[in-house]
Amino acid sequence: MQYEQSEIKERLLWLIKLRWIGCVGVLIATHVVREIAGLTFSLIPVYLILGFVSTYNAYFQYKLKSYTQDLQQCAIRQISLDFIALAAAVYFSGGCDSPFLYYYIFHIVISGIILPKKWTFRFAAVAIVLPSAIMGLKHIGILPHFAIFRDEPMLFTNLSVIAAYGGVFISTLILTAYFVTYLSDKLYKKQDEIKRLYILSEKLRSSIVLNDVIKTVKEELASLTSHSNIIFIPLDKSKLSLVHDDGDISFGIPLIDKNIFTDTFLSCKAHTLESTVVSSEYENLVFKLLMRDAKEIAVLPVHASFSSKCYEYFHCPPDTGCTAYNANDKRCWYISGTHCHGKIMRNNIEKLRQCVECDMFMPIGIFIVDITRKSRLEEKCDIDACMRLLDAASLAISNARLYEKTFELSEIDGLTGIKNRRAFLKSLESEIHRAHRYNKNFGVMMMDIDYFKQYNDAHGHPQGDVLLKLVTDIIVDNLRDTDIVGRYGGEEFIALLPETCKEESITIAERIRTEIENYKFPRTETQPDGKITLSIGVSSYPEDGDSAEKIIQSADDALYAAKNTGRNKVIAANVPIT
Repeated sequence: MQYEQSEIKERLLWLIKLRWIGCVGVLIATHVVREIAGLTFSLIPVYLILGFVSTYNAYFQYKLKSYTQDLQQCAIRQISLDFIALAAAVYFSGGCDSPFLYYYIFHIVISGIILPKKWTFRFAAVAIVLPSAIMGLKHIGILPHFAIFRDEPMLFTNLSVIAAYGGVFISTLILTAYFVTYLSDKLYKKQDEIKRLYILSEKLRSSIVLNDVIKTVKEELASLTSHSNIIFIPLDKSKLSLVHDDGDISFGIPLIDKNIFTDTFLSCKAHTLESTVVSSEYENLVFKLLMRDAKEIAVLPVHASFSSKCYEYFHCPPDTGCTAYNANDKRCWYISGTHCHGKIMRNNIEKLRQCVECDMFMPIGIFIVDITRKSRLEEKCDIDACMRLLDAASLAISNARLYEKTFELSEIDGLTGIKNRRAFLKSLESEIHRAHRYNKNFGVMMMDIDYFKQYNDAHGHPQGDVLLKLVTDIIVDNLRDTDIVGRYGGEEFIALLPETCKEESITIAERIRTEIENYKFPRTETQPDGKITLSIGVSSYPEDGDSAEKIIQSADDALYAAKNTGRNKVIAANVPIT
């Protein structure tokens, strides 16, 4: 536990005020007791001790006005001087008979409030040693005896009395040190957690990029847990897996597999795991590859701020058999109780696929934190505090996901689900820079549905939209994952084929044309030959152009030639028509 300088200074000022009050109180009490009880003890030791205390108290009060460095050492010096003053007070007021003995307990409390745990126990040891040394020196005759109420020391006449007094005093000091440090540590951690949550909220106030949010949360988790080995594993929707890929180590954890990572993700509840009780190949994989030195890990779900139950949002009837009803925090993505839009899915794969498409209730991934303790004496990681921190970040995660979704929608054609013209041109510009830098080539295909206006006029725009979607699906299915396809205009499509020469581009275009020609589209009786066909123009970088405008113009010219020479064919730029 480490307090900030401002906190220590505030508490030291409080201690100085208490010391002034104590000095005045002791001075008054000593005179009152002496007069009422008719005692004749000398007041000179009292004045000397109080003068000593007042001197160093005034000194520290003056220094604290401008002293801002290493206030912890200042606190240690003050309490050390208090212990010396108390030792003198104990000696002059009777040793074991002295009421000032119990001021040591008060100072142990003060030490626990101001200083770290180790110093509290050190001062507890000093509080045991100093009075013991004074009484021992009195017992062997090195120090003369002074007392207020007795002329001779009381304890040394009976060993059982010595044991009783000593045992009670020592146990009281140790128990006081333990409880005050325990309570102070808990209070400090709670205060530190609140401060971290405030700092996190300030950092995330303007964060709208999900990667930035995750990075900030990771940094705060590292500070909160005092562990730097933290890994974030996001969800890959297309693979239904939690996928880790940092370049050197890549692997996926399928959501269908039963392990601590999927349990955490699907239940949205934190879990801990020790390396000695691993029960899954993926758990063993994480310990071997990502957490090699870890003996214990915490797995924390990262979710957005939406907290309603799925059945409440979708107004699902209570008699459909959904196990999410009357359960504690089981959302629609909880695999044992998946309930999507009022239907119970037939199998787990179908459940998962439906759930991951619902951004509203689904976590975005998990954090894996190494919480291995250096020793058994070290406190365990506060998992609840970690979850409160992640909960505080959930709104920023929601905002970041909303921003990503909005950005994605701004680049997607609403009807076909592929890139719109602006987004495609942006991708094309990036590919030109990459191809130029690494001396690569790529192909571009311009595609147009033959006689689409005739189909649209005969069957109406809704049926025309159905046709556009079907054609889009066929084009996408016949391209690679690395290829990019976009809607260029009404019934025109454009595709970018990275690292593809002209001959390969022609082959791909011919495959797509053939698939379209052979597909049984609905209501094609009004079309020529009773089928839907596609005309395609192909161009290649860099031979047909070194800019986006020139490459697209070359492909468009080839498409125009295909249209003018009979349609339903593939023509490449600067290639003789056969």
